[in-house]
Amino acid sequence: MKERRVTPKHEHHAFRNDALALLKKHAGHLDAKDMLALSAHMVGQIIAMQDQRTMTRDIAIEIVMRNIEAGNAEVLANLGNSIASA
Repeated sequence: MKERRVTPKHEHHAFRNDALALLKKHAGHLDAKDMLALSAHMVGQIIAMQDQRTMTRDIAIEIVMRNIEAGNAEVLANLGNSIASA
């Protein structure tokens, strides 16, 4: 799949911030593994709701994989910055 980078819009940031707020709300009440499993389950549901004529399973999985990698890199970079400034 050809890599397509999207500059996040306000709506993207708002959705992400709402999702992070939901995770924070349940942190401490749910095990981290359970939160991961439930989040992955929701991603599966979101994939199923895509237009199957334009979004193949392979494209959806590629999008998910690239964004998991980007999210991991973002957190690791922020952790590195936090440690360096301490």
